[in-house]
Amino acid sequence: MSRNKRGGGADALYQSHLYGERSHFSYNPAMQREASINRLLERNMTELAVNRFKWTGLPTSIDPRFLELCLFFNALAVVYWDNDYEKLLAVRGSGTGFVNMLDNPVSFTVIGPGSITKPVTDTAPAQFQNKIIGAYNPAVHEDLEDSERRTKAIPIWANYLRAPEIDIVKIYAGRLATIDRTLEINSKNSRRNKVITGSPNLQLSMVNFARGMDQGDELLQVTGPIQDLEFIQALDLGVDAESFDKLSLLRTRIWNEAMTLLGIDAANQDKKERLVVAEVGANDGQTDSMRFVSLNARRQACDMINEVFAADLEEEVSVDFMVEVNAQEEADEQAERQMITQNASDEHHEDTDDADARLKAVK
Repeated sequence: MSRNKRGGGADALYQSHLYGERSHFSYNPAMQREASINRLLERNMTELAVNRFKWTGLPTSIDPRFLELCLFFNALAVVYWDNDYEKLLAVRGSGTGFVNMLDNPVSFTVIGPGSITKPVTDTAPAQFQNKIIGAYNPAVHEDLEDSERRTKAIPIWANYLRAPEIDIVKIYAGRLATIDRTLEINSKNSRRNKVITGSPNLQLSMVNFARGMDQGDELLQVTGPIQDLEFIQALDLGVDAESFDKLSLLRTRIWNEAMTLLGIDAANQDKKERLVVAEVGANDGQTDSMRFVSLNARRQACDMINEVFAADLEEEVSVDFMVEVNAQEEADEQAERQMITQNASDEHHEDTDDADARLKAVK
């Protein structure tokens, strides 16, 4: 095996656990560092993306976490009634066969539990296999009986284009990782913004000198040939202190752009002057529009689920943007606190008036 052989993706991920940090797979530590930053950003942005919506009314057999992960990675989750388990499920799926006049698949292949021929035990667990289920079409199946409509599958799409949103995370995470790595390099270079050059005889002295600077030693002892400064030159790396602010501002703008595409509030707060109302309103308008890109498709599916599986639901299924739900809950709590405070104030005034009246009666 060649010592310079490059490892694959799995080798780059597991090499530190299997072979240690210094192995033949560590061919480019700089690239691995940027890849680590990229994975960190992808994980954080994915967490934000899959926690944007709050589902209410879903049965316990449907996990909203798994539902949002399916929509994020595959842009599709299929809801159907499973006769084997007698429960409403939402699983991964894909369109099967032709599309109808509305460009909707006529059937779906879902990944669900297979047919159970005997009781499920630890030694004989349920098998999972593909199932083909006809799709519910409101224009055609509206007149069907409830028992017949219950056998149809309902798709939940991530958006009207039915495209996964993982590309947003990957593209912007790559851009941000490049800027973060640049900031790390510039930060380290600002600590020592010059490179010392000299003859090979001075190599050990220069290494000790540089190590002392990195460690932050208060006193650097200069001995030996290094005292003769004629043998030493310094090359300026050209580190510009103003580049940190510019790169940080650029990073914030890219992050805000990614958040806007995901429908998350990200007003530009880097301006030195105060933001005008028009700028804030324009940003809110774009954010709200991107929210409805994903929200409308989910609400359309909720309407069909409530129509087809009304008998199997304890309450109607609905979905809202998490920020709006939290804002409404905070507004309701604030209104309740104000009402309690007002009632307490009114009772205090009533008690005061009663006391005054009794005092006058005594006099």
